[in-house]
Amino acid sequence: MEKNSVSVMAINKNVRSSTRKIALVLDHIRGKKADVAIRDLEFTRKRIAHDVRKTVQSAVANAENNYQYDIDNLYVKEAYVGKSI
Repeated sequence: MEKNSVSVMAINKNVRSSTRKIALVLDHIRGKKADVAIRDLEFTRKRIAHDVRKTVQSAVANAENNYQYDIDNLYVKEAYVGKSI
């Protein structure tokens, strides 16, 4: 199995915000490199960006620790929100 074929994911459940507000932030980071996405989320003025940044950092940590990926080559492939609460 190639390392490039494995997707690493992090899930954040029970976030207290509307799906529309989170979708605005997720649209902003989708397709970017992971370090650029984290940097952009740090300076985003939306309150929910803090929770999204923690989730992206968790996915980067999972990739580094579980799969020994180089964190400089990671990017956000998918970012989506669904209705839960």
